[in-house]
Amino acid sequence: MDMEYEIQNVVVRVTYEDSEFDLNRLANLLEETRYDPDIFPGVAYKPSGKEASFLIFSSGKMNCVGAKSIEGAEEAIRELTERIRGVEIGPDVEPNIEVQNIVASLDFERGFDVERIADTFRNVEYEPEVFPGLVFRLSDPSATLLLFPSGKGVCAGVKSEEDIEKAAERVTEVVK
Repeated sequence: MDMEYEIQNVVVRVTYEDSEFDLNRLANLLEETRYDPDIFPGVAYKPSGKEASFLIFSSGKMNCVGAKSIEGAEEAIRELTERIRGVEIGPDVEPNIEVQNIVASLDFERGFDVERIADTFRNVEYEPEVFPGLVFRLSDPSATLLLFPSGKGVCAGVKSEEDIEKAAERVTEVVK
């Protein structure tokens, strides 16, 4: 299949079982944080020079966003875990990591007749006066693809690189 993709964002849920964070202390010990519990119940942490950033909650849960690969997210989580353990407020357990969403830009290396696709398939949305792309929803794998006449696209809602490739392959097969 002729298709190139590049991951733009990986969203990961991080859980430290049976752990709690003292967010006031955490915000004071880590640099590059924002914490105002009257506005948001978590610490926003963005280490300088890094792609990934975090939302950290007192429940021992975090969201990691912005990494360009699953490995990059895992590395950022490892670094943060070591850092908070180093200031003796971190959990003793290893984190459970669950990919929630991957967003990738796609290049199918060919154009699409999005109007024909919109007229042919039921699982699509196309309103060119509102948005120039066609929204194509798949159930296997679970994914949403935005397709543009230029042959470019965006894939969202997947949880692995395999699913990006499967989703792109399915769309290519269906819209030949």
